[in-house]
Amino acid sequence: MYVFPGQGSQRKGMGEGLFEKFPDLVAQADDILGYSLRELCLHDPDRVLGRTEYTQPALYAVSALQYLDRVASGEELPAVVAGHSLGEYCALFAAGAFDFATGLDLVRKRGELMSRAPKGAMAAVVNLDQERVAEILAGLPYRGIDIANINSRQQCILSGTYDEVLAPEVRAVYTEAGAAFIPLNVSAAFHSRCMTEVQDEFARCLSGLRLGALTIPVIANLTARPYPTTGYADLLVQQISSPVKWYESVSWLMGQGHRDFHEIGPGNVLTKLTDKIRQEPLPFDEAPPAPRRTRQRPEVVFMYGGQGTQYHRMGQQLYDAHPVFRDAMDRCSALYEAANGTSLVAAIHDTSRRGQDFDDILQTHAALYSIGWSLTEALRDEGFHPDAVLGHSLGEYIAATVAGAMSFEDGLDLVMKQAHLLKSRCRPGGMLSVLAPPDLYQRRRDLFGGLSLAGVNYTGESTGNFVVSGESERIAEARTALDEERVIAVRLPVRYAFHSGLLDDVRHECRGLGRAVPVRRPQLPVYSCTYAGQLESDSLENWDTYVWDVVRGRVRFDELMATSFRAPRHHYFVDLSASGSFVNFLKHGYGPEHRGVFAINQFGNNTASMAKLREGLLSVIREGAPALV
Repeated sequence: MYVFPGQGSQRKGMGEGLFEKFPDLVAQADDILGYSLRELCLHDPDRVLGRTEYTQPALYAVSALQYLDRVASGEELPAVVAGHSLGEYCALFAAGAFDFATGLDLVRKRGELMSRAPKGAMAAVVNLDQERVAEILAGLPYRGIDIANINSRQQCILSGTYDEVLAPEVRAVYTEAGAAFIPLNVSAAFHSRCMTEVQDEFARCLSGLRLGALTIPVIANLTARPYPTTGYADLLVQQISSPVKWYESVSWLMGQGHRDFHEIGPGNVLTKLTDKIRQEPLPFDEAPPAPRRTRQRPEVVFMYGGQGTQYHRMGQQLYDAHPVFRDAMDRCSALYEAANGTSLVAAIHDTSRRGQDFDDILQTHAALYSIGWSLTEALRDEGFHPDAVLGHSLGEYIAATVAGAMSFEDGLDLVMKQAHLLKSRCRPGGMLSVLAPPDLYQRRRDLFGGLSLAGVNYTGESTGNFVVSGESERIAEARTALDEERVIAVRLPVRYAFHSGLLDDVRHECRGLGRAVPVRRPQLPVYSCTYAGQLESDSLENWDTYVWDVVRGRVRFDELMATSFRAPRHHYFVDLSASGSFVNFLKHGYGPEHRGVFAINQFGNNTASMAKLREGLLSVIREGAPALV
């Protein structure tokens, strides 16, 4: 496999012998950059090669040309590629995400944005395990420092505000623990929360770019697992402020049987790191690769929805008729009342508010969690259990609870505290569900300027559904403009702009709520719309990040379906959202092969819909063993 180095590997003289082999590409580079790529790399007459805005395009170009040179020489294409930070763009180029010129222009913009970031600092901590580095960091009185890179078992990079990273106390506490503390020659805090504004600006740069389907697996810095084949722009965006999980990436690849790593680009930094990782790879509990399916019947996936799906009197008919559902809701309501002084069940079933929006987050956050949990308890009592769970926005917390990662009490406590945090600290906003192909958001910035793409539920040539989020006034303006163009848009019953920058003021506190939750290894696969894949073991170790990403990151239901459910006959979806929205997504966006059934919605007879759900599950049982009941 090929690996591509990141910033820090640049040196004067790099690319010697390559530029004359690709004169057309070098000419394109000169036009894009506005200066001579060859002069910069070989001679650096103005001594700017070490500046981020010059380093990134130069390093990308040299590594990409070296890759092309290998291909031209007849060398066999790699089975998989990976890149460290900036090097990930070279890996994506090799896999067909974009052509040479597009990639160069992209990293040029990335480098320019990063060069304008506020002053920051980075430092290497060597000869100390990641766990000890994190433990010491948590005990420091500073909150502007993150672990930016995990390069090997005993090499981490800290990144953050200049004054905090380089504070004498920080160096002292790490050296006293036996580590070498080495400040790095950088001007900004790469791969840390300090890059959030850069990340948002870069997202706008990417919004109009069409990324190609990947033809070679690419390992993502963000997840240490392969990119999805399509729909992966969010991974590139989030990479800017997230840690580079290089140690885990290489260890995982070794566990998958990859042994030959060839560094493409200047220097041998990654080669040395690979040798260290080979000696002490990160252990995994994952079983060796095996065929995905071992059962004859479809995998039963319980699905849980989030904010925007709630309404007054949801589940009331089932509450009146199903004793187990009622007992579970009463249990939730008792915990809610102990914390808030009022009955949750009474708030949900309030007949005086019929026809009005149910949008008080102090009630709706807990109500949605309780509905999903109670529906699951009702099905479990009848002997129906999921093989896997799937969460959409707030529904991810329910899915994690059902899978056993959190206790029911801790999960409900988390969503109640998060609701109070959002209500007390966040500016009001709104969300708009748009029934149109998602590329409308990219094509028509005049309609959606100032609004974030909060999520994509499905897409097609002439149809689709996506959600935008932002300030209430901009939501109202967008809805009016869409109405004028006869595009159906529905304002969701929420008062806050989930999955947008309006939540960023509570990032630290929200992560603190996550750190307070005891977590365990899930007993079931957990499919995450936030990460567009199965929740991996590292999410347990970074539960605070996951808890934040669930409400701040984009909901990528479309990508999750494309990557994790490619063979629909192997899955049967049970929609335990309050509105039956997932079944609508499957019907309108994915076709009849994606079979699913809902438990309740606001339009029909809940008792009858639950009976239909049971029939569907029983039909799945008859398709093969083992049985669900």
